[in-house]
Amino acid sequence: MLRVLPGLLAAGLFLMVHPLSAAAQAPPAQGRTTTSEKTTSEKPVCPVTLKEVEITENRAYSDYRGRQYYFCCPACKPIFDKNPGKYVRALEAKRKAAKRRAA
Repeated sequence: MLRVLPGLLAAGLFLMVHPLSAAAQAPPAQGRTTTSEKTTSEKPVCPVTLKEVEITENRAYSDYRGRQYYFCCPACKPIFDKNPGKYVRALEAKRKAAKRRAA
């Protein structure tokens, strides 16, 4: 019993310090604004590669100015985080061009 106790304590401390990745990268809670909420048919787009992405339980995202931006892969998150304004402007330009083409 005494040999098991230190292992259990270490596991408990580890989980307290390192949140589970699914909880840390969970989809937005109700009431949160995402990049896909402008229109119901608009899918989220990775602001770095400008590819459409599916929101899954463990999809990487960043919060920027009250909105959540989802990424096609984990490598895009640190790139976006270094200069989010640059990538948000590119994403908005793509959306405006698509609206012009549709009109």
